[in-house]
Amino acid sequence: MAQQFLADRNGWLSFRSSTPVLYITAEDDDFDVETMKAWCDEGFIVKYIPLGKGGKQYVQTLHKLGDKMGIGERYAIVAFGDAAAICLDVYSEPKTATSKLCSLIAYYPSSIPDTRHRFTSSFRVLVHLAEGTSGNEETVGVTRRPEVIGIQGKRRTVQKRITPGIGAGGLQDRIVYPTYTYEGVDAGFAEHDLDEYDAVADAIAWSRSLSTVRRGFSAEVDLERVWDENEEQKYRGKNVEKLLDTYVKAPTPYINFTPTMTGGQGHPDLKRFYKDYFLRSAPPSLHMRLISRTIGVDRIVDELYIQFKHTCQMPWILPGVSPTNQKVEIVVVSIVGFRAGKVWCERVYWDQASVLFQVGLLDPEEMSEDMKKAGLEMLPVSGSEAARKVMDVEAEEFNDMIDDW
Repeated sequence: MAQQFLADRNGWLSFRSSTPVLYITAEDDDFDVETMKAWCDEGFIVKYIPLGKGGKQYVQTLHKLGDKMGIGERYAIVAFGDAAAICLDVYSEPKTATSKLCSLIAYYPSSIPDTRHRFTSSFRVLVHLAEGTSGNEETVGVTRRPEVIGIQGKRRTVQKRITPGIGAGGLQDRIVYPTYTYEGVDAGFAEHDLDEYDAVADAIAWSRSLSTVRRGFSAEVDLERVWDENEEQKYRGKNVEKLLDTYVKAPTPYINFTPTMTGGQGHPDLKRFYKDYFLRSAPPSLHMRLISRTIGVDRIVDELYIQFKHTCQMPWILPGVSPTNQKVEIVVVSIVGFRAGKVWCERVYWDQASVLFQVGLLDPEEMSEDMKKAGLEMLPVSGSEAARKVMDVEAEEFNDMIDDW
């Protein structure tokens, strides 16, 4: 084993398996340290297996991974490139199925099994494919073994262009086993030390991979508790040190209030932002109510109703604006990412036009002469009624801005 990381578990994640071993395998002698550390931080004992020259020796290594494990102990494999292709091929054979393997993740394999092939139900499979960039479209080999009257013929591999998949998520609906395509990226998009690395594609693939591995290990995780502690300190307790303790140290944590681009990155800036620009700027009238909460494997999405009277400076939502004494009602969407059981990042969205309208800084009837000549009578902006309609869908009429509705 060229590299090995030991898990540092902090009690936030529990496993039914006593030894959650995760093997990473790829072509090079050493692998992307950042990726290995990320898996380690999630509570797994991470070991690296280099592909080396491949061949029978590598295949034998795969077969022996669970030999020394006891009853109830299991392992997962996260493979990349040619190593991913070999792993898919090896474990697609029923005779090589092992009860010790619980999850197999394949990043941009050079080849995949027949799209109609069904893996054994004893472990979970997930495949990530890179679609490629414009003018450099990726292909993948599809290995088929024709069968005539119960007799399997010679294998043959056919190169197929990688297609976008359905919807926005890239799901390959014509492949029986779970497979996703990532648009506009090349193979290598999930390895931080490569030029092909793409943070957006990596984050989506990471969430899917982590979910598959955790379910394979029957791991239980409680993200809601740490997030509730974060919100408690932000909106009620206002203890900066306790608030910062809910954030990871690495990767670098950040918060971004996207409409105003306020927030901070890294503990020093987060401390300054919360202490000087957020916690001190909450008016006594601030009221928050949770509308909905969606909990994923490594993120929480909150939909919040927020109401306040603008009686003090609020740099995070109205930077530079003196108190207007106006009442504001908005709906805020907060997308929170987690690593190692703590908050890593938060992106917050709301309708800033609605806020400006409610405090008197935006007049829907003021617009360019060109727009008036074109027949526009009022800007398509709504005020507090937009938030009220989220709370009660029947509170306001639909399509009031559409003239001929």
